[in-house]
Amino acid sequence: MKTILLLGGYGFWGMNVLKHIEDNLKNHYQVVVMDKFPTNRSNLNFECVLRSYSGDFSDSVFLKKIFAENAFDLVIHSLSTTVPALSLNARYDVESNLIPTIDLLDCMVRNGVNDIVYFSSGGAIYGDAKREKHKETEDVFPISSYGVVKLAIEKYLMQYAELYNLRPLIVRLSNPYGPYHYSKQQGVCNVAMDAALSHDTFTVWGNGRAIKDYIYVSDFVTILFMLIEKGVVNQIINVGSGSLASVDDVLNHIRRLLPTFTWSYGESSKFDVSRFELDTDKLLGIIGDYSFVNSGRD
Repeated sequence: MKTILLLGGYGFWGMNVLKHIEDNLKNHYQVVVMDKFPTNRSNLNFECVLRSYSGDFSDSVFLKKIFAENAFDLVIHSLSTTVPALSLNARYDVESNLIPTIDLLDCMVRNGVNDIVYFSSGGAIYGDAKREKHKETEDVFPISSYGVVKLAIEKYLMQYAELYNLRPLIVRLSNPYGPYHYSKQQGVCNVAMDAALSHDTFTVWGNGRAIKDYIYVSDFVTILFMLIEKGVVNQIINVGSGSLASVDDVLNHIRRLLPTFTWSYGESSKFDVSRFELDTDKLLGIIGDYSFVNSGRD
């Protein structure tokens, strides 16, 4: 059985990783969770969780303690302290995300842990470049500090692969939605649905015509473990559904389910990307057809 260190294990992505392992792979993986939250926020008990650590990712002493007390086969880094629209403090982004990730990589090197999966960002990395589809090989120009730091982490991962034989798998993910979503600022599908259920008016940043790729989070995690099980390393891979929708499309769909739902339009965020579609040919070439994605997701 392999042991995974899951950073951000009780957040949106991390909880869905735990649920997937619990339901499908708990005879293959056990998980050590590191998160700032002391307990599982949904009060579920996951048998696959070996132990949990509550603390600050930027505390290098705390990180060293975790590695000293465990032997890991794989690190999954799903943690971020910021979101694109709120990443206004570049110093904070660097100090709370980039520098701690470099400390993490140094811990991995010192402890002989080579494999790491990093959750990057499709929209934030590619920025607002006017392309039909974004390929992993194109030059990228992030428009938010969040995206700049994500890109810098990608570059350090590849540098450590060259210098220290780390084996990173970097996934540039489209817009995920689904269960265990806690953010009130990021993730239009979940935040709008929460507003609809609470009978609140949802505020749209911009005119509602921004077009993006949306993927159901459990489908993403299924794809992720297909890549892990295939041993894909030293790669940057776009992961998206191939299903595009505008913000207005999303909101109108919610209103068909909840007719009392209302929204208003506000000033657009200068960090928001107006159109974003991922080229997933590389992913298709590795795992083949994944038509289960977004199938029947209403």
